[in-house]
Amino acid sequence: MKIVLDRRSCNCWEAAFETHFGWHFLRDEITPVGCTVEIADDGKEEIAFLIKDWDNVDKILVVGESDRADAYDSWLNAWQKQQKESGR
Repeated sequence: MKIVLDRRSCNCWEAAFETHFGWHFLRDEITPVGCTVEIADDGKEEIAFLIKDWDNVDKILVVGESDRADAYDSWLNAWQKQQKESGR
């Protein structure tokens, strides 16, 4: 699955978005929120997020079963962890 989010058009402050992210995108039923641009089912088990963020950095976060709990707790921490692991 691929999901594009544009936080630049979102009125949610960071803590609220953290909660929205897990609740709306990492449960069995995906429910779009105001900043959702696109949801495309590509047949993959993992979810690839493209998050257009307020700092004008497009953040790519790939969430599979092994890191779902981390992303549910904090999408930003999960993204930072993936960046560190990939050497970026």
